[in-house]
Amino acid sequence: MHIVHGLTRSYFTRKVTGYLDYTDRPWRPEPMGPEPAGHPEAVAAGWTGAIPVVDLPDGTPMWDSTSMIEHLDQAVDAPRGRSVLPDDPTQRFLAYLLDDLSDEWHYRPAVGSRWCYPENTVTAGWQLAEELGVHVPAPGAMVREMVVGAMTASLPRIGIKADHMDAWMGEVVTPWFRALGAHLDEGGGFLFGARPSIADFAVFGANAAHFVGDPYCRALVDEHGPAAVTHTNRLRMPQREDFGSWTEPGDVAATLVAVVAEAGRHYLPWVAEATVKGSATVEIADGVIAEIASSPFLEWARGVLLARYVELRSDALDAVLEEAGVLRYFADHVDRATAVPDTSAPPQPSDNRPYAIS
Repeated sequence: MHIVHGLTRSYFTRKVTGYLDYTDRPWRPEPMGPEPAGHPEAVAAGWTGAIPVVDLPDGTPMWDSTSMIEHLDQAVDAPRGRSVLPDDPTQRFLAYLLDDLSDEWHYRPAVGSRWCYPENTVTAGWQLAEELGVHVPAPGAMVREMVVGAMTASLPRIGIKADHMDAWMGEVVTPWFRALGAHLDEGGGFLFGARPSIADFAVFGANAAHFVGDPYCRALVDEHGPAAVTHTNRLRMPQREDFGSWTEPGDVAATLVAVVAEAGRHYLPWVAEATVKGSATVEIADGVIAEIASSPFLEWARGVLLARYVELRSDALDAVLEEAGVLRYFADHVDRATAVPDTSAPPQPSDNRPYAIS
């Protein structure tokens, strides 16, 4: 049994549990309480607080969603035919790129929209209070008030201001779901064909926990990318699915190029500068400028993605990135590449927070 210490309305918890379901691994949820008391063994091993933490069947704790999936994907108990890392180098890099886009960029409007739109706040606030109430002996309304207050106060750390939220939804989230929905409709149901990749689980985590689960966001997805709802529901119940194959190497649909291009509209220009200078501005819409700080984890993740680019680079990959308008954010930054991490052991990174703690 894998013990998942997290929350059911958590972006990264759902990413990991979606993968565990897909690979038919037994798991049990345990709501994560206030840190650091939530998991003292993980704290002793170097955990800094971001959820989920997953205890392997032998009791070893691990964390960081992408690294955990990579570790489990190569484990001896990994089921045949359920790898989420495409064999084709171009597809594999694009999968890592879209995983990174979801983890480091889309989580910002996901969290922001939850605590800036009342219909989302009411729904998620009570659901989170219910789970956290396992650890907090207080009236539900008090727990909910504590959750809403703490989360609302955290928004500036991820670059969100309440009066910018409509611009984020109109210029970041809506175009993303238009592109994603169009591709899922035409591309076999998943990002790289008829079976899910690591990027599909990043998208699933975002949608199951936030964009398809929160009322305001769900209405937006229903209007602009309803295929994303189908994608979410298929991965909620993978036992009912007959998954197929990856798309053929070299077969990169125009709709997938459009999905990749979304990374170049705001995220890649910002992250390429912020991880060098410590922070950078991004124009979300005309007159809506956000100053967003980097973090040690983001700088680490950027270095790893660049290392993956160096490792997997080919003329075919560069052609796709050039067509999507994002090649320069990789080819011009290879000097910032670090190293691809070894995930053969259970991952326990020293800092996997998306923003600075202080």
